Amino acid sequence: MADSSLTREFFQGPITSLAFFHDAEYLLAGEDAHLTLYDLQTGHALRVGSVRVFSAQPIHGIRLLGSGRVLAWGAAQIAVVSNIEGLIGNTTDTQVIVKKAAAPDWIYDIAPSPYDDTSAVLATAHNEVVHLHLNGDDAPVVGSIVSPSRPILYAARLKWLDQDTVLMAGGTIFGEILVWRCYVSESRSELLAILNGHEGSIFGVDISEELPCQNGTRLRLIASCSDDRTVRIWNITGQDGSHDKHDFAAPRETGFGSKAGLDDGPRAEELRPVATIMGHLSRIWGIKFAQLTEGETLPESPLSLYSFGEDSTSQRWQLNLDISPEKVSGSLKHIDTYAVHDGKHLWAHAVVNKGDQTLIATGGADSKISLITQPASLTPAASVSTHELLGLGFDEIAATLPNLRTLKSVRGKEIFSRYDFISDDRMIVTTNWGRLLLGTFRPTLEWREIELEDELNVEFQTCYTLQTIGDGAAILGTTSGKLYYFSESQGVKVLGSVSGKIFNISILSSSVGSLTELIVHIHGTSDSQYFSIDWCTGAVVATADIRGIDKRFVAISAARFRKDLIAIGSRHGFLALLRQTGNEFRPILDFRFNTRDAITGLVPLPTTDGQEAPLYFLATSRDTKYRIYEIEDLGDEVRLHLQHEVAAPSGADIEGGWFTQDESPELVLYGFKSKNFIVWNETRREEIASVDCGGAHRTFTLAHDPINHNRVRFGYTRATKLYIFSQHSPIHRPLRYGTHGREIRGLSASGRYIATGAEDTTVRIWEYEDEQCGTKNSGGLRCVASTKLHISGLQKVHWVGDDYLLSSAGFEEFFVWSVRRLDSPYKGLGILCEAVLEDKSPAADLRIMDFDACKVGNGSITITMVLSNSTLKTYRYTPGEGFHLLARMSYTGACLTQVRHLGVDENGLSALTASTDGHLTTWEVSFGGEVASHALVQVAPVHQSSIKCLDLKPTPEGFLVLTGGDDNGLGITTLVPMSDESDKRQYTNYSRGIVRKAHAAAINGLVLVQRGGETFGITVSNDQRVKVWRVQVNNVKLVADSYSGVADPGDIAVIGESDCEKVNVVLGGVGAEVWSW
Repeated sequence: MADSSLTREFFQGPITSLAFFHDAEYLLAGEDAHLTLYDLQTGHALRVGSVRVFSAQPIHGIRLLGSGRVLAWGAAQIAVVSNIEGLIGNTTDTQVIVKKAAAPDWIYDIAPSPYDDTSAVLATAHNEVVHLHLNGDDAPVVGSIVSPSRPILYAARLKWLDQDTVLMAGGTIFGEILVWRCYVSESRSELLAILNGHEGSIFGVDISEELPCQNGTRLRLIASCSDDRTVRIWNITGQDGSHDKHDFAAPRETGFGSKAGLDDGPRAEELRPVATIMGHLSRIWGIKFAQLTEGETLPESPLSLYSFGEDSTSQRWQLNLDISPEKVSGSLKHIDTYAVHDGKHLWAHAVVNKGDQTLIATGGADSKISLITQPASLTPAASVSTHELLGLGFDEIAATLPNLRTLKSVRGKEIFSRYDFISDDRMIVTTNWGRLLLGTFRPTLEWREIELEDELNVEFQTCYTLQTIGDGAAILGTTSGKLYYFSESQGVKVLGSVSGKIFNISILSSSVGSLTELIVHIHGTSDSQYFSIDWCTGAVVATADIRGIDKRFVAISAARFRKDLIAIGSRHGFLALLRQTGNEFRPILDFRFNTRDAITGLVPLPTTDGQEAPLYFLATSRDTKYRIYEIEDLGDEVRLHLQHEVAAPSGADIEGGWFTQDESPELVLYGFKSKNFIVWNETRREEIASVDCGGAHRTFTLAHDPINHNRVRFGYTRATKLYIFSQHSPIHRPLRYGTHGREIRGLSASGRYIATGAEDTTVRIWEYEDEQCGTKNSGGLRCVASTKLHISGLQKVHWVGDDYLLSSAGFEEFFVWSVRRLDSPYKGLGILCEAVLEDKSPAADLRIMDFDACKVGNGSITITMVLSNSTLKTYRYTPGEGFHLLARMSYTGACLTQVRHLGVDENGLSALTASTDGHLTTWEVSFGGEVASHALVQVAPVHQSSIKCLDLKPTPEGFLVLTGGDDNGLGITTLVPMSDESDKRQYTNYSRGIVRKAHAAAINGLVLVQRGGETFGITVSNDQRVKVWRVQVNNVKLVADSYSGVADPGDIAVIGESDCEKVNVVLGGVGAEVWSW
C-alpha cells in the first residue's frame, strides 16, 4: 500500500518564519515544511495558497529575491521558490517551482545581494559566511566559505555594504558579539570588533541601515538580545579594522559579562553599548530595527525597535540618541507591549514600513499569526494612529468656551461628574457644579454648553447616573429622585420622580422602534420603578412600581428576557426574576448565583426568529467568570439551569458584555484587570482593546459599534480628569488562529467535537470541519469552548458520551465537566465543572497518569485511574452525589502509566494496566459494601522499558491490545477470558509479540482502527513519523509512513465514525494535525 494514501488534511503548528511580500500586500509564512501565502488586503480571503518546500524540515527563514522568487532555508537546507505569483492568481498554468540545495552547516541568516540578482551570502552556526550563486530558477550553488574563527553561534545577521563586501554580526553562546567584514570575491575576512557585556547567550542580533544624522554624518548600529533579558544597542560606525591586528584565537577573557573587547586600551570605551534596557518576562528570541520614515534624521527623530520573546509578547522600544563628535550615547524607553499570543515563544517576526505605518507580523508556538499595525513615527501627530487617548480637565475645556455661563460655585473646583456617549460622534457630560456640556467629535472634540435654567443647574449638581436611551438622547437621575430627559432637539425636560435617591438606571431593552424600557433603582431599598419612554420625544409611555423583592437586594443590572419576563441582578450575587402582566411586575424567583460578587450584566442570548427554542441568558460577574443559564418556564414557576460557567482567559473582573450582530454571533466581554480596562472577544479568544486607566472603582462608560465590534470608545475618570479612548481599528489582526500555547498532552474525540488538554493547563473543545472543495479558508479546527481550572499541565482528557468530559492532571486533579450544545445562533458550547475529586493523598502531590471511564446502569460513571505512586483506584461518580470509592490497590515499585477497562457492570470490573517496567497486568474486582481491593490476575512482560501508550479492541475471542513503548517497539498482545462463565472477569494473555525499532524514537500515541474489514494501528512518535500498520495476531506489517510536523506528540484520536473508505485521526503535541487514511 502506497504512502500517498496517508494524507495530511490539516496542520496547525509553530510558525517558524515570516516575510512580507509584494510591497507588504502579502505575507509569506513558514508553516512546518510548507510556504504559505496570506493576503493582507482588507476584505480579501486571507489564506491564498501553500507549497511544500522541504520534505521533512521546517522553514526557518525566508528572504525575497527578484522576479517573484524567494529564498527559503531550514537547518542546513536551502531552496529557491519561483513563481509565487502563481499562488496569488490561483492559475493552474503557472506552477510554483522549488529547487533545493544543501549548505555545509546550520544556517542562521541569508542575505541576497541588492547589487547582483545572482549573488547571496549565508551565515552558519560556526561563524562562517558562505557565498551562494543564484542562477534564475535553478538550485543555488554553494561557493566559497570564509571564517576568521569558528565559535558556536546562537544568532547571526548579514548586511551588504557594497557589491563585494558583507558585514557579519554573530552572537555566541558566551554572550559575545563578533563583528567582522567579509570580502566575498577575495574570500577574505577582517575583524572589526568583539562586543562584550551580555550576561547570557545571544539569541538575536540585527544590523541597522546607515542612519542619517542631522549633521550630515551616518550611523551604523547593532541591536542584540539575550538570555539575560536585556536589549543592547552598539555603535559600530567607523569600525574598519584599521587598528592593530589581533589574533582572533589569541587568549582573552571570555564568558558572560566580560568587559573587554579587543583590548583594554582606548577602544574599550567605544565598544561599550550605547544603551541597555531590561524587558520581557523571560528570554528574548529576536530583535529588529524599524526604519526611519522619509525625512527623519537622528537624533531629532527617535528610532523604534521591536523585540520578540519567550513570554509570547512583542515589545516596542524607543531609542533616543545623543550624538557628539566625541561619542554616541543614548537611552532606551519602553513604549508598548503586544500580548496577542498564547503560551510561550514567538519564533518568527517581520517588520516593515508601509506609508506612515509600521506593520509587525508575529508567529508563535501557538501556531497563530498576528499582524500588528503601529504609527511608523514616534513623533506625536506625525502619523495616523489606530487609536487615540484624550485627557481633559474641565479648566482646559472652559478655556475654549468664551461664553461659558457663570454659576454659583459649590465647594471645591468644578470637575467632570457623569457622562455617556449618546451617539457615534457625541457625548454628554455633567459637572459637579451642575453644568451640562455636549461634546462632538469632528474628529477633534468640540464642546458647547447646554443652556439650563438656574434651578436645573442646582438640580444637576446631584446628578448621580446618566444613561443613553437612544441616538442622541439620554436620561439623567439625581439623588433627589428626579428623572430628566435630554436630546439636542428637545433640550432638557422632567420625566418624573421617584421616592428616594436614584443610584442606578438599567436599560431593559435597546430601543425597538422609538421605545426604550428602563428600571430606576432607588438607594436604600429593593423597590424600583419601571419606565417605558419614547426616546425621540421624551414622552413617558408607561410606568409601574416594582415591589416585593427581598429587602437585602441591591440592584445593579437588569434585562428583559421575554415579553413577560424580566430579571434584575444584585450587588451580592442574587437574581430576581419578575413576571410582567400588563403594568404589574410580580417576583416569581429569587436565585443565588455561585458567587457573592456583583452581577454586573444580564444579556439574553441571540435567538432564531420564528423558532421555538430554549431561552438562555448571559450573566457576567466581578468574580472573573461569566455564566449562561437556561430558563425553564413552567407557568406557575420558573427554573434556571446553569449551562456554562468559566473564567474569561483575560482574567478581568467582568463588567458586562454583548453579542455581535453577525450571522454567527460572537461574545465580547469587558472589565478591569489590575490597572487596565480590557475589551475581549471570548469567541475568538483575542483582546480587542486594553487601556491603562488606573484600575476599577472609577466612573466609566463604554460604547461600541454595532457592526464592527473592534471600534470602541471608552470614557473614564482619573484624578478628576475625563479621559476618552477611541479605537477606530484593532491594533492587531489575526491572520491565522492558533491552538494551545504549549504542548498538547491529551486528546479525545466524540463525534464532531475534539477535546484537548495541554501543558498550559487549559482544556479546549474544538469542532473539526473538513475543507470544502474550492474554498481556501474553510475547514480546520474551530475552538467552541475553553476553560482553565487546572493548576498543572493536563495528563489526559476523555469523553464519556456526548455530555461529559473528564480531565486529569498533576496534584491529583480530576474534574468532571458537563458539556451541552446551546440551541442558539451563538455557536459556543456550554461547559461547566460539575464535580472535583476531593479524595487525595495527604500531600496531594501525585499525578493521575491515566484513567478509563464508562457509563453504567442508572447514569453513573465508573472511573478507574492509575496514579504516579503505582496506586490503582476505582470510583463511581453519580451526578448530584459525587464520587464514591469502590476499590483500590497498589502495584509494585514500577509506576503505572496506562489503564483500560476490559469489562464493567454494576457489580464489578476487569481492567488492564501498563507500567514503566514494560509489563501488562490484568486485574479484576467485585464491588461490595466496603472498599474492595483489585485482585491481580496476570503479569506479562511485553516491552523492555516503559509502556507509553495503549489501545485495544474487542475480538470474538477476547481483546487485541496494541502498545507503544519507550524502547521504540510496537507490542501486540491478545487477551482471552480464563473462564466462559459470564460472572468471571479474569483475563489472561494468549499471545505476545513486538516489532522492534518500529520507530526511531519512543512511541507516544497509537490508535486501533477498522477499515475494509481489517484492523490497522496508527502510531506517532518523537521521530515525527506517522505510521500505519496492518495488525493481525501473528503478523504486523507497515503499510504507510509519512513525516509529521508535530514535534513531541502526546496523543492521537479517531475523529468521527471510521468507515470502510476513509479514517480521520487527529494528533497533538507541539501543534495539531489531522490525517486521513
